[in-house]
Amino acid sequence: MSGRARAWSALCLLAPLLLPACAPAPEAALPGRAAAPPWRLADAEGIASDGYLILTVAPDTPEALAALAAAITQRYGVDLAAEWPLQAISVHCLVLDARRHPDPDALLALLRADPRIRTVQRMQSFSVMALAPGPPHDDPLFAAQTALARLNAPRAQQLSRGAGVRVGVIDSAIDPGHPDLGERLVESRDFVSRVPSAAAEAHGTAIAGIIGATAGNATGIVGVAPEAELVGLRACWQEPGGSGQEGGRCSSFSLARALNFAVLGDIPVLNLSLGGPPDALLEELLRAALSRGTVVVASWGESARPAFPAALPGVIAAGGAAGLPAPQVDVLSTAPGGGYGYVSGSSVAAAHVSGVAALLLAARPSLGPEALARALQAAVRPRPEPVLDACRAVGEVVPPAQAVDCGG
Repeated sequence: MSGRARAWSALCLLAPLLLPACAPAPEAALPGRAAAPPWRLADAEGIASDGYLILTVAPDTPEALAALAAAITQRYGVDLAAEWPLQAISVHCLVLDARRHPDPDALLALLRADPRIRTVQRMQSFSVMALAPGPPHDDPLFAAQTALARLNAPRAQQLSRGAGVRVGVIDSAIDPGHPDLGERLVESRDFVSRVPSAAAEAHGTAIAGIIGATAGNATGIVGVAPEAELVGLRACWQEPGGSGQEGGRCSSFSLARALNFAVLGDIPVLNLSLGGPPDALLEELLRAALSRGTVVVASWGESARPAFPAALPGVIAAGGAAGLPAPQVDVLSTAPGGGYGYVSGSSVAAAHVSGVAALLLAARPSLGPEALARALQAAVRPRPEPVLDACRAVGEVVPPAQAVDCGG
């Protein structure tokens, strides 16, 4: 087939692959933006190995991009697996299937030398930070939330409850039917599957509950910021047969699409309870988010050195060996199917910090990421062991006349 014929064939195959909820150009759903053409997408689970390569090229017309993709695949003997725009950093991404190429390293060198290609990297895998399970809890009560008390969140909620602050939870799927989450979950997007998953997943549901479970509904638990607006951005998936507590998987492809949506939508707080290797494409997107005033919180991980993206300057690293200290052991939270359970890990610490960030932004909307990070650090109580004090953090950003007694 000629390059031109292949280009038109690719264009003709695009429409059946897409459904509105999978947002072929997620930013097109944002107010004031014109609809973008449908691009070739794929389920993230199917293109997660490092045998796939992600290329970025300059944005152009759909016809020109289709022709460029056809020329690249024909020249280098690879197939186009997926493509999508990242308007947040003004690039177009092509995913190439190089699994059957005889010399992947040589192919990478050739692609990097091609003047039509801006950047090229292998597809990388990331993991949501494992949640260590605790005993099931079938009678959840506010009094059982010792982590919330240790964070001093109840006193902080006298000043702020996170009202109106959107928190993007980049994770696995949040249970939209959970009685403590349905009211708070204002939007959900699936960047993993072309047909959005209807199944709730354990990790994302637990993280969402810690950040913003509804208060005052006579059931369940209370989130750190119980009036925040949760935006579920599914970029990770629970491995088949897993509980989700031992972790889940994400990829450069799914995380990039979720970050692109978050940046274009100006979501003020992003929670990334996940980690993996340094990734140039994701770093560029995170820098774009930070430059626009987004507060980005990520899990330190369970090692002495922080995982990416917690290691990136400007990102607030939570929990782990040396991140911002917050409760992360035996924390009661929401579980799929309307349940509750205890979870642990630096993922949990990140969720607590994201909730406190929402409290601060609701109390002082003009607060920038650097000032917010300073307020969090200034609010760490050193004894009996270091821990973030949510009440003191909010007190750092409100006028002295509004401050409340945060206790000893």
